[in-house]
Amino acid sequence: MAPQCTALNISDGSLCQQIATSINSLFCSYHSRQCQGLYQGYKNRNAQLDALDAKLHPYLANSVTPLANETFSAVDAEDTLRELHDHLAAKYALLDRVIRARKLHHSRFFSLNLDYGHEQYLSTLSSRRFIVVRALESLERRKWFKWVRQCQDEEDTVRETEKKKIKKEAALFRRHVKEVHARMKELRAKEDLKRQEVYLDEAYHSRLSQEEQEAEWDPIEDVIEDERGNYVDLIKHILLLTESVDDDVQDTKSSINNIQAEGTEAGSGTVVAKKGKKSKSKPATNGASVPPLDKSAHDTKSQVRQRLRNGIKLSYGKGFHVAGTIDNPVETHDKTAPVPDDEIDRLLTDMAEIKHLIFCRLALSHAAVLPAAIRASSVDEFLNDKEVTDTDRRDLALKLDNPGLQEIRDACADLGRAEEEEDDVYEEPDDETEVNHLDDRLKKMGLSNNVTRRGGLPKKWAPAREKQVAENKRARQGIVDALGDMFKDSGEIKSQTLIDFGEIDDDSKFKSKKIRVRICGRYIYNYPSEKAISRGGWLQFCLIAKDSDLRDAIKLCRHWDEFFDLNILATFQYFPAAKWLVWKGDHRRKQLLQLGVIPYMQFDGGKELSNNFSTGSRGQGRRAHAIMESRNFICVNIRRNDPVTRRYLQYIDMLASKVILLVRDAKTSKILRSPPKEQLWLHREKASFGRASKNEWVVRWEVGEKFFEKGNFPYWHFGFNDCYDVYIWDLEPGQDRACLYSVVFETLLKAHRFRGVQDQYRPAESILKTITHDPETMRTRDLKPGEEAMSIWDEIQKGRNRMLNTKGQTLEEQIAPDLDQSYFYGEADALEDEVLFPEEFSTEPSNALYSGIANALEHFGNEGPNWERFVHDLETDEELESDEFDGSDWSNESDEYVLENESEADAEEWADESENDDDQSLALENAKQSNNGRDDHAMVKSDVKPDNPTMEEILSSVFSAEQQKDLALLHHWKPPRDFRADVKADFETFFDREKSRPFKAGWHAADLTSGGPERWEEAQAIVKQMKGFIATSDDSFKHYHTIRFLDVHPDRHRRVTRDARDARAMAYLFFPSSFLSSEYGRPHKDSLLLNQRERALKPSPTRPHASDAKKPKSFWDEFDTHFRTHPVNDYPADWDTAVRPIIARLYKAGVIGPTFLPEQNTPGKAMAVPTGPSGQRDLYIDFRLIQPEITFPKQVTHPPSKDWLMSQMHKFTENYAGARFSALRLWSAPHFYPLMIGHHRRSFTSFTDFLGRGWEWIFVPKDMRFSETSIHHTASQRFAVFKKQLGDRVLHMRDLFIVMGEDEADLLKYTTAAIFMIQTEPWRLEVDLWRGFMNVDLDFLEWADGLGSGWLD
Repeated sequence: MAPQCTALNISDGSLCQQIATSINSLFCSYHSRQCQGLYQGYKNRNAQLDALDAKLHPYLANSVTPLANETFSAVDAEDTLRELHDHLAAKYALLDRVIRARKLHHSRFFSLNLDYGHEQYLSTLSSRRFIVVRALESLERRKWFKWVRQCQDEEDTVRETEKKKIKKEAALFRRHVKEVHARMKELRAKEDLKRQEVYLDEAYHSRLSQEEQEAEWDPIEDVIEDERGNYVDLIKHILLLTESVDDDVQDTKSSINNIQAEGTEAGSGTVVAKKGKKSKSKPATNGASVPPLDKSAHDTKSQVRQRLRNGIKLSYGKGFHVAGTIDNPVETHDKTAPVPDDEIDRLLTDMAEIKHLIFCRLALSHAAVLPAAIRASSVDEFLNDKEVTDTDRRDLALKLDNPGLQEIRDACADLGRAEEEEDDVYEEPDDETEVNHLDDRLKKMGLSNNVTRRGGLPKKWAPAREKQVAENKRARQGIVDALGDMFKDSGEIKSQTLIDFGEIDDDSKFKSKKIRVRICGRYIYNYPSEKAISRGGWLQFCLIAKDSDLRDAIKLCRHWDEFFDLNILATFQYFPAAKWLVWKGDHRRKQLLQLGVIPYMQFDGGKELSNNFSTGSRGQGRRAHAIMESRNFICVNIRRNDPVTRRYLQYIDMLASKVILLVRDAKTSKILRSPPKEQLWLHREKASFGRASKNEWVVRWEVGEKFFEKGNFPYWHFGFNDCYDVYIWDLEPGQDRACLYSVVFETLLKAHRFRGVQDQYRPAESILKTITHDPETMRTRDLKPGEEAMSIWDEIQKGRNRMLNTKGQTLEEQIAPDLDQSYFYGEADALEDEVLFPEEFSTEPSNALYSGIANALEHFGNEGPNWERFVHDLETDEELESDEFDGSDWSNESDEYVLENESEADAEEWADESENDDDQSLALENAKQSNNGRDDHAMVKSDVKPDNPTMEEILSSVFSAEQQKDLALLHHWKPPRDFRADVKADFETFFDREKSRPFKAGWHAADLTSGGPERWEEAQAIVKQMKGFIATSDDSFKHYHTIRFLDVHPDRHRRVTRDARDARAMAYLFFPSSFLSSEYGRPHKDSLLLNQRERALKPSPTRPHASDAKKPKSFWDEFDTHFRTHPVNDYPADWDTAVRPIIARLYKAGVIGPTFLPEQNTPGKAMAVPTGPSGQRDLYIDFRLIQPEITFPKQVTHPPSKDWLMSQMHKFTENYAGARFSALRLWSAPHFYPLMIGHHRRSFTSFTDFLGRGWEWIFVPKDMRFSETSIHHTASQRFAVFKKQLGDRVLHMRDLFIVMGEDEADLLKYTTAAIFMIQTEPWRLEVDLWRGFMNVDLDFLEWADGLGSGWLD
């Protein structure tokens, strides 16, 4: 039997069926010559490679750095760079040919031989080729663009191995079996023709000799040419430069048949193989490292045209959908409308251009082919360039076959870029970034400022995805900085390169420079566009990425404006894409999307998962229970730094009686608003024996870091961080899914300030004015310039409804009826907004970042006291010394309750008061400096003994005899104990001081009396001037008599002296002095405050203080009558407009807050009752529901009557003919007393307003039953501390203190002591000078009280 040829066909790898005719009986004649050609070819190239290695470039020959580590940083000349590039490119081409020829030779002719030496040599050559490629890339970093370097650096970090590329390559060619076999038949036919004797004879005669033929024929070139054709065909097909796939296949079949026919006529040497059984073998290959290509994954022009002309079947998300609406016409509810041919032509032209731009940008990021891409004037010229290797074409084909969505987006943006591009007009607003180093400083001191947040959540949280993005950004910046340092060291920055790298700053960092370069005949910029894509670009994006979802496009948006435009256009079916309407979701989701609220996670099964099962104790079995409670929730994204967003989040925050809110800033990762910890649960259970009330809940699911991480990995996410993450869930478990949606949607309507149905489309007005419905097909398209067609916005403003039958036919058209206006923005909402957001009504620009309602009480509750003050023993309003810390790091200039440094101010007053006495001024200044801002008691307690002559000399030269006498009161006065040794008591005192400041700020901000804040500021200013006046007189130390009389040692706390000085100044205002004739008092001589008789005739309008139990029955008549005949939520509009602004002011001041109690569980109800002569309605709270539940301990005494008070004053007058009186009234706001309510008791003072929002009082409301008893009891406790000193000279009734003195001097003593008693530690109560009188007789008090103004009520 004749031996058979052992070679494998290069075309498909199949075994040759010819008879072996070579000398060694291994190959047929054809394969023998082919084997010899391959062998001779790679041997010749090996020789050329050795010659090239023997004659290295001078730079490489003299370099001590291995080629693998070479960066070419020492090369400055452009000519040298080009020479090195040519040398390495030639070496790379030779290595590539040698490796491919050796592999092909071994695999086709000696596949059964295990030549380990040959494999080792191939491995060595592959390593050398890899080193040369890396050297070329390093050379390109020196030679070409900065942005190419960045692309290569990014590829270095995620470089794919060659094995992965080959797998992708194989997958690319396995897609279409029909075309694979067609291509194989063509190649086999060509190979059969070469095998024919006729063909060989003709080839023999056409050459000079057999030896010349063997020397010239190199089969590897044929293989490379076939591969080149494969890649070129695929690239041209993708770029829409060829016809359809079916036509190509048909042409291929015809050419194959012709070739086979010619071969049959030429000779009969072809042996036809027998048909074998079908097998599942891998697709045939063409003898190279790649199989034939698949083009069917890419549409041709005709396929795109057919798709747009016939329409595309639409896919919708789950849920309820409404057809026949303005955004979902009946004509297009299941299939996109056809596109006209002229518009299709334009779209196809743009599509081809975009695909070319994709290819150009891919070529730009490929360092090896960049020179050829710049030289080429077209894609064809580039593909036919000999410097572009088959491996390069393979890499480009792989990327072009499946480009990333980011590459498609960049190309769509490139299409509309002008020759001179301007920066994007969108600018992210600047944030007020707070650089707070307080935590670092406290950590150094061994302290911590980590106050437990409400809810126990961290102050900041970022998902792993955002952290990774930030880390990658820092890594990329580090690479760019390292490159800048490298070029700085090499001196390249100053050299002239082929193309400018960009500007270099002082730190040798590259700044981006916009360069427009010509690649393959098309001009593009050297960086992807960061601008928002036009709607035409997104239209091309959806056509090219036809299987994409709108969620994929959202990831590529640069900012919120671009996303919102894309969102609205997709909702109105602008894009002819099958899956883009899935984003729209059901009807409810669509409504939220149109208003800028983007849901990304939602749970509606709270009602189904909630159940309550229990058995009683009277059955045979044990008492048992099994309870599950689940809450519905929704997670949304909403625009950041937007007035609508701020209003919306604030409204939701005030609806704590219905829903619970948590807000996270995606940009700063800060959690801006969070509920209490006990409200974080979403699903909880309890199941056991016994009573359910005695068993604890087991929380199975709650809002926390795990929940955040799950919510921040949806199937889509934004590519920007200019938004808020908002989490909203029901307060009550087991609610219907519609309840949460109605709260979210109705609140959104008011946040947008919509006043009608048509306003719901106003956020998209600018977009809807530019698009229209085609009258024939109802396709959504752009309005053409100058076209007189009705836009969708105009259609909405018509305000008409169409009635349709089931076939979509219009039955009638009518005007849309008006809806309940309570769902929309009204007068009461506007009045409330003027209080909550006053900056929106001013002309001054302001940011709209959401931070909740900022007030002193909220700030103190979240941040706690300033521990640095306690550590450094500072006063509440003292600043840190500059040499210790920078006060700007921790002080907050925006805090409205920051007071001036009174210690510093007092010292300055003393210095100003002594301007005429230089020696005294100098002594006081020295005393101040030596005292370091401490009070004058510390100055008296000097280390110098009192009997030291030097001390006496100083005192006699600075102070008068009267002042020295007053200071002598402190000599030898030892404290009863060491107050500083009791650290706990010292801390409690410090905490009271810190807490008093925000409390007072909140109280006065909630003073709704007409002109009340202004009068308070006027009184404070007058008292301050009186302090300055006293400091210049001999009475400057009289306040020591007060603390000596009350036996309050100055060491008790650091504000003793100051409190006494303040009390003395307040009392001095109404006692004889020359204050009004001095420079301090002259500006205030006409003040109504100091004219007590005139002030008694002009009382300020005030709200009655009587609690519910003291109010007459007629007070409730209007309220009770109305709600007997009307539902709870039906109330007169004027009630709401009167009450809402008052509640808003109380809330903004921090006096009330939202309550986490359902509406049915709140005991109080807001009322609007006419008050005063004007009849203007004011806020009252109906607490009658809980009156029987309020009881007081036995030790609590109720306030006496006014008759008892008057009788005591009459008795005192009978005993002292010259008796004088002072009526001191505690300051209080019209609606509450300055008494704090404990957290566990605030539910008893909660109430609901007319919108059903729940509120709770933080301080005692005057409407609460027996509120008079609460304030009277507090006053009694304060008075009991000094009962021994004050005796029966001070009477009190509710919030009124009556001070009695035998004469003016005696009254001054007791009045000053009473004011000190009221206003000192814990520094929360204050004397209201406008509502009291001092140094008057009994007749004056009776006359004033008889005016009917309630001065003594």
